[in-house]
Amino acid sequence: MILTKKLTFYALLLTIFPLAFGAFGQSTADSYEKLWNAIQSDTLSEEKKLMFLETYYRKAQIEKNALEEYRALEKKSFIVPFDEAVVLLKQMQPLVQQIANDSISGDFLNTNVVLYYKNLHFEEALDYAVQSEAFNEKNNNLYSLNFVRITIGNIYYHTRNYEKAAFYFAQAKDYYQTQKDYNHIRGYISSLYSLGKTYWHLENTHLLAATIEESEQAINNQLKPKHQKIETAYLNYMKGGLAFLQNNFSEAVGYFEAALPIIKQNNDFTNEYVIYLHLGKIAWQQNEKEKAVAYFNKIDQLFQKREFLNYELRETYEYLIAYYKENKQPQRQLQATESLIALNHRFENEQLNITKTLHNELGTKKLEAERAELQQRLKNNKYGYTIGLFVAVIALLIMVALLLKQHKAQKKLKTKFNELLEKAQNKEKEAKHIAVLEVEQNNQAAQESNATTETSKPKSIAVTVTEQRLLQALEQFESGRGYLKPVKLNDLAKEFGTNRNTLSALINEHRGNFNNYINKLRIDQLVSDLTHQPSLRKHSLNELAEMYGFANAKTLTLQFKEETELPPNYFIKQLELRDLELSKRAS
Repeated sequence: MILTKKLTFYALLLTIFPLAFGAFGQSTADSYEKLWNAIQSDTLSEEKKLMFLETYYRKAQIEKNALEEYRALEKKSFIVPFDEAVVLLKQMQPLVQQIANDSISGDFLNTNVVLYYKNLHFEEALDYAVQSEAFNEKNNNLYSLNFVRITIGNIYYHTRNYEKAAFYFAQAKDYYQTQKDYNHIRGYISSLYSLGKTYWHLENTHLLAATIEESEQAINNQLKPKHQKIETAYLNYMKGGLAFLQNNFSEAVGYFEAALPIIKQNNDFTNEYVIYLHLGKIAWQQNEKEKAVAYFNKIDQLFQKREFLNYELRETYEYLIAYYKENKQPQRQLQATESLIALNHRFENEQLNITKTLHNELGTKKLEAERAELQQRLKNNKYGYTIGLFVAVIALLIMVALLLKQHKAQKKLKTKFNELLEKAQNKEKEAKHIAVLEVEQNNQAAQESNATTETSKPKSIAVTVTEQRLLQALEQFESGRGYLKPVKLNDLAKEFGTNRNTLSALINEHRGNFNNYINKLRIDQLVSDLTHQPSLRKHSLNELAEMYGFANAKTLTLQFKEETELPPNYFIKQLELRDLELSKRAS
């Protein structure tokens, strides 16, 4: 779960403080203040906090102080189990109406967002998030507005739509950094952390490095010493991620190990086990497979014990399956396979459905909210908003058209993906068929050559034999995957025992332009390998570029799109979703 205890703490901090009293400037009796200080004590157990909260609430009821009743119920809702918290939310609703203050109304919506999201009720969390965003934007409650943007970003992050997540996190960061009070500073640092994690998943080392630098300056210059320790741990965690992406494994291990004790102390087992995953992957890369498996087994124990769901950790089982297969341990290989299938099913049941719907649902809900507002305006004043209504309807139609266009574009990409997948699956069969046709064509050419005049016969036979020899050499070059390393026409001609002009003419006639020919071979091979080798999809584009003979990730991406009309990242993501669907059907 991406909303870590660290982020939950910020959520509570940003939600509960400073809205309740800041909006009113209301002072309370000393007894309220003393009770609240006791409730806020770090040394007080939850059981005793609940006792103090009950006293606080009863006092507020007797004194008919709706604001203090609301304050007590809100605090309690974050301590009790979720079912009880839902009941408390219903109790808070009439108090919010009675208080009739925009800040409290926005705060109440955000409380719903946090509680539902923290307890994995994503659709309800999204519903309240959209309401909160619209309400706080309308009332210019910028603090609450940007708090809920973080939660919307977390929902997109959870469903692996990292570009949209980064958009919302960046909006919140830009707001919080403009304010100088301490709650805003902590919100700013929390937003930077969320952005950093997102750039890590996007493998954007440039933006991740810039975010780390900005976070380090904020932590060292703006935070109080008591908060610097934990924030520095999460900063080291991000630094470890950057070093990992840059293949600086020894540096990554140092940062991860520096971050781990504080993260464990913070009971943030989500990121604790993500660190174990990366430490295991590093050990595996360094051929210390027993050490790697020890880390992977820790993650397996977490899944078996808590049935904890995190899509990122599923990679663990691919390593375990490979290890047990290599070491001929079929029983353990079977157990790891069954765990991976179970995790895939759980992810599909609890998260994949969200992935398919929530990416567009936010836009749809915004449209519905705008439509409801327009209908209300029309009801209140039939004529006053005619022009505004017309403009809004046009904007609404444009948004709908854009959504339809986006849907059409996604459908087109999916069609291209299916065509490419079918092509990859039939590649070997087609290659054999083409080879047979070429042999037949060469034999026919030889027969025609034999029927020519006696004076031209020696020259025709020599050309035909040379073509056949070079074509066979090209086939060996293709079957041996010689195109996966840097190759030049001159070098290939020397290797085939001919000259550049002869080989260039042959390739142009039978394969097309030399550069296009080499790039097509590389992309076809990459498509085939990605289709049939799931582990290959875990590599970065830079790593794939090096493996398949391209200068860099940008060149690979351009050639991939030119050959397939799809971005490589999209193709890889669709392969992952297809595998999940196949595993579901197989069960």
